[in-house]
Amino acid sequence: MKYIFKKAGLVIICSLFFLQSNAQSGIKVVFERQTILKEDAVKGLPEYIRERALKLVQSSKRESTMTIQGSKVYYEIIAHEQKEVGKGITKVNDPKNNVLFVSNMSVTNTYNPLKIIKDYKTNSYKETVNNKVTTEKLPITSWKYTNNKKIILGYSCLEAIGVYKDQPLTVYFTKALPGVASPDKLPFVNGVILEYQYGHVFGKATKVERNQPLITKFL
Repeated sequence: MKYIFKKAGLVIICSLFFLQSNAQSGIKVVFERQTILKEDAVKGLPEYIRERALKLVQSSKRESTMTIQGSKVYYEIIAHEQKEVGKGITKVNDPKNNVLFVSNMSVTNTYNPLKIIKDYKTNSYKETVNNKVTTEKLPITSWKYTNNKKIILGYSCLEAIGVYKDQPLTVYFTKALPGVASPDKLPFVNGVILEYQYGHVFGKATKVERNQPLITKFL
């Protein structure tokens, strides 16, 4: 009986240590976001540059970070400008428009900075607007859970379907990470979102870093 008691006590101590360690450190998830377009989105362009235009737009990616600390999520996009260049000459035969060839094409995207602190308990987020910290409610959606699953960065994820900005929203989330978290201003789901898509927007986690230092000053 003494041995069993000591063993149970050891399990309890280890569990408390694990919970305390997670409470005193953060988990950072790095996301990569891109625009996914179909051919009908560029049907207004001349036929000889549609394929290249699609590739250029979809190759432009934006990085963001989501740090989870307890019930709070610290989400950040760093401002930057990204230019994608499609090199080489594409030969075309377009007598109608008197076009002999198309040379290098480029697409430049400018990403504005964003910093928000989301709170799962209050379903709200804070951000700085005109040098003043404001608080807004996050959207709420009625999630439909499917049987679809996938592995993202080694974490088993479940699929959930909802609505965001009047568009269908599909996410893959995991319960293998502690806490509840969603990137950007997406609604919360019962876990940590590692992949999402709505409209032409697609985002996926590229890295998970544990034991991150606590964030004390963000906004």
